[in-house]
Amino acid sequence: MTPFAHLRVEGVYAGAVRAIDKGHGGGVSEPQSEILCALDGITGDRHFGFTTSAGVRERAFHSKGTPIWNPRTWSAVSVEELAEITASMSVAEVKAEWLGANLLFSGVENLTLLPPLTRLVFSSGAVLLVYGENLPCVGPANVIKKLGISLNAAASKTFGKAAAKKRGLVGWVERAGVIRPGDAVEVYKP
Repeated sequence: MTPFAHLRVEGVYAGAVRAIDKGHGGGVSEPQSEILCALDGITGDRHFGFTTSAGVRERAFHSKGTPIWNPRTWSAVSVEELAEITASMSVAEVKAEWLGANLLFSGVENLTLLPPLTRLVFSSGAVLLVYGENLPCVGPANVIKKLGISLNAAASKTFGKAAAKKRGLVGWVERAGVIRPGDAVEVYKP
């Protein structure tokens, strides 16, 4: 099978992991030197586990708190899409960790538009499957405010619009492995 994109980080502009973060609650994730992807998610991450509790996204089907399968054990954003969000909001920057992301990619054009079941195959052997788009919400604007970063009233209300189709992806781990900044990634569409 031929990859849709054959990417490798040799510097700032290739197509692989540029920075990695583990989410520890509160919406902000922390930079790590590596992350261990187990079959039930990223070890130590707040989204770790085969199950999760039903919430707002599932309310049409399950009562709040009902245990359900967790298809969102990782999240990823791209340098390119964060730059577009930043420009659209007219702010100095929007960092991946402010969005609670686990992975920051570069060189992947329109990352958020990759279809469900796309495989991200890392040079370490880890394989992540895409569940779908990480839909925008008001959380990141609230996190930015809590961090003491000045946002004008318009910017704090526009994150959802600015991040539409640019908020990144979520998914689950298909094959366990370690992921580090600089790892190469091959992208295989279904």
